[in-house]
Amino acid sequence: MFFSEHGISREMLFPEFEALLDGLVAAPECADETVEAVFLQINHRLHVRAAVFFTLDFDLDGQVSRLWNMPLRHLAEKAGRGPDMGGGPIRLSCLGFCNTNEYRAGMWKPRQRNGKADLSLIKQAVTGNALGIIGEDEEARAVLATDNLQVVAEDAWYGGNPVPLAGDADAQTDLAAELKALKTAHAGEVTEYLRQITELHSRLSVQEQIHRQQSENLRIQHAEQLSVAQGELLDIKHELAEQQKANAALRREVSRLQNRTAADTE
Repeated sequence: MFFSEHGISREMLFPEFEALLDGLVAAPECADETVEAVFLQINHRLHVRAAVFFTLDFDLDGQVSRLWNMPLRHLAEKAGRGPDMGGGPIRLSCLGFCNTNEYRAGMWKPRQRNGKADLSLIKQAVTGNALGIIGEDEEARAVLATDNLQVVAEDAWYGGNPVPLAGDADAQTDLAAELKALKTAHAGEVTEYLRQITELHSRLSVQEQIHRQQSENLRIQHAEQLSVAQGELLDIKHELAEQQKANAALRREVSRLQNRTAADTE
């Protein structure tokens, strides 16, 4: 999610964000700006499980700066315990609450915008599900209602002590189940990526074979054309030599006739 001074200005799925990073698409509305953004991990019930608040620099063409490089997934997985956004305490990484010093300069701290907290705006956007992540039903709406948002005291974000929660054992069980589901999903993604890589290698091998065959065909064709051209050149040289002999014989005959005519005249 991208933020402006008025609130959330744009939402996108991670593949679209990767296309933005790769320069495949641009964001002209963000040209020559540093945008405050948040990377979210959301479970199947539209509960926010992790949030990384980072900044993103754009050039004059609306392209992301090539110098930008933050491991958002890694930061989300290694983040500390943050506030409860309806599904248990989330993993939070932001300015002042990040375990990796080298990335703190590229982070920001959630705050109030027009009298509403950034976390509430995020919760409302996730509940609205504008990206169509999953289907919604009445039970999900009741669980995810923005009014049920629970946020622990902000000073607890920066402390080293865990936030005491009722039903912490259940939360840990949910986290373990979610971690297992994430690992399974990750393994599935890796398998799919490996399949795609194998398929691409196979296609590349076929293309290389076709290219080699085409090159060999062109070489044979060129050799045949060269052989024909050389044969034609030899024929032309032979005809030229014969013509030169005929011309020489004609010149001698003309010279002989001229000499005979001169002698007869005398």
